[in-house]
Amino acid sequence: MRRWLAVCGVAAPVLVILAFTVVAGSTPDDKASAATVVSYYRDHKDANFAAALMVAIAAVLFVLFAARLRELLRGDGLRGDGLVGGALPLAAFGGLVVLAVSLLFSASIHFALVQAADRRFAIPAQTLNVLDNNTFFGWVGGMAIAMLAAGIATVRRPVLPRWLGWAAIVIGVLSLAGPLGFVGILLAVLWIIVVAILMLIRPDVHAAGGIEVTEVIVETF
Repeated sequence: MRRWLAVCGVAAPVLVILAFTVVAGSTPDDKASAATVVSYYRDHKDANFAAALMVAIAAVLFVLFAARLRELLRGDGLRGDGLVGGALPLAAFGGLVVLAVSLLFSASIHFALVQAADRRFAIPAQTLNVLDNNTFFGWVGGMAIAMLAAGIATVRRPVLPRWLGWAAIVIGVLSLAGPLGFVGILLAVLWIIVVAILMLIRPDVHAAGGIEVTEVIVETF
């Protein structure tokens, strides 16, 4: 089961990336005219329906991975204060849940946008397109929470290599740095994939034994 939950951490980001960069294509920006929006989404209806579905599936997978990450960060076999053992892992889990909810919202808006365009509801389609291009605050907020919580928990009690903890903290701060937030999101996605691969390679890496957990991951590198 731990292997499958780890796979979710790889599959979810890949689905989101493919949905936005390959399947949906070069969608109109928020300055596009109503006619442009309707024309584009009528011509690319099926692809964008598929992209919305892929994002929704990714949201589900993010939550499943979040459960595995929380288990790892909790480190039940380790000694530590309640903040590291309970609150921070829960915050990391909650951050990924916020991300998942935001992705589901984005998928719903995108689906509604395609529907409106297909039915030639020009003004609603243009309005939805503006909203569709500006739903990133939920992603940024959720990812920042997850990165900061996971990073601090890892630095204070390294069930993962400590450098991953410091990297997560930097990514979390960067995600909230205005225009640089997009870079933070990309790095956060990379961080999740790296951690998920570690979990996949060594399914016995779980919250069960202090120094042994760290040594197992270090040996993987």
